[in-house]
Amino acid sequence: MSGETNPVSRVAPSSKEILIVDDDEAMLNLLKILVQRDGFRIDLAMTGDDALEKLKRTKDALILDLMLPGTTSGFDVLKRLREFKGKIPPVIVVTAHAQSHEVKQVTADPNVVLFMTKPISQKKLLAALHKVLNTVNPYPETDNS
Repeated sequence: MSGETNPVSRVAPSSKEILIVDDDEAMLNLLKILVQRDGFRIDLAMTGDDALEKLKRTKDALILDLMLPGTTSGFDVLKRLREFKGKIPPVIVVTAHAQSHEVKQVTADPNVVLFMTKPISQKKLLAALHKVLNTVNPYPETDNS
């Protein structure tokens, strides 16, 4: 016995890749900066089709906007994820347009770990990523603000 009180060791955020999907370039860049600041590797998509293509390669988590242009919305991405073979990343949904029936539908999805409305809480988003991915928060002082 080593005397370590926590048998589960946390890993570096740099070992995890997050796919961020949003059609609003300003929001996409903001989310990229926030998540990258904590050390995570980032991949970006602006459409549901692009997201599904990128999800063919393993991602550790997905930050997904529901309202996306084209034929594949965020809802469609969630539905297609349920049909995926293999590892499905935990999903954090961010949206500016939350209708109550949509919230119920999305929060009932087994792959959704957090539902956030815009403007998002940076602290809540990053805390959720660190928790679900079991990563070390490089800025622990932000946990208690």
